[in-house]
Amino acid sequence: MVKQRQWETRTLGRTNLKVTTMGMGCAWLGHQGDGSFDEAQGAETVIRGLESGMNLIDTSGMYIRGRSERFIGVALKEWFARGNRRDELIVCTKTGTRVKPHDYSYDFTMKSVETSMEAMGLDYLDIVLIHDPETLDQVLAPNGAVTALKKLKEEGSIGAIGLGCRRHDHHRQCIETGDFEVSLTFRDYNLLDRSAMEGVIEPALDRGVGVINASIMLNGYLGGAEPNRLADKARLHGSTDEELVARAQRLWEWCRDREVDLGTMNLQYCLKQERISSTVIGFSSPERVDQNVAAYFARIDDDIWTELYRDFDLT
Repeated sequence: MVKQRQWETRTLGRTNLKVTTMGMGCAWLGHQGDGSFDEAQGAETVIRGLESGMNLIDTSGMYIRGRSERFIGVALKEWFARGNRRDELIVCTKTGTRVKPHDYSYDFTMKSVETSMEAMGLDYLDIVLIHDPETLDQVLAPNGAVTALKKLKEEGSIGAIGLGCRRHDHHRQCIETGDFEVSLTFRDYNLLDRSAMEGVIEPALDRGVGVINASIMLNGYLGGAEPNRLADKARLHGSTDEELVARAQRLWEWCRDREVDLGTMNLQYCLKQERISSTVIGFSSPERVDQNVAAYFARIDDDIWTELYRDFDLT
């Protein structure tokens, strides 16, 4: 069992929700090496994260074809049976991508949120994000997802409304409406890419919108393993970003020479950014929770940080 420690929390924009600065990403709960997913392992993973002291759970109706939410439901049933309180947790899920083609209509959004609550055994959700829309036409239409989420918020079924996607222009447009309270951005704030700062984070904070950062390991290249070795497998499928691999390899070698784990350095770099409320890490097993909790609390000397910022022109 992970020893519970004192976690830093930050307020998620104007929502007033206090989230731990590292949260649980649930797209890979219970993942096995052969591509299958185990419910018991998935539930144990969520419990391990809660035992450690994290309070933010991030999932989607799309993840593991809906099973991620069910795994969470199994975990939460046990968690609450132990006497833990619902109001100590922040549960975030997403709508729009539960089906293909993706659906951001009023009726589907209503049904998707209902399905999520049933799967997790909850009577309200703290955050619901509109997930990966290609355009915002249906999202912002009078009969679209935002209208549905505002209705659910009025009824008390959900708390904050937000957007989870890659496109920065989508984030900015949604932020400007005044209806969005959370922006989840991914793969764009880490040691190799900080484009989210200008594209999402600064506009969000100007309007009181909380920011969640995700997918910081860039397909594992910033996870601690040697990037060149990871790339050898990807090259077999012709899907390697050679420039990314080269930059990651340089970072990995820099960390190796100083006996510091690259994954730990990358995670803590993200955590240092106080304009990000929480960085969500994807966990597949209790062991992965343990590894990332250890990375969260690891001590890195100030001199090493000074060298990193100097050698890689970081701010």
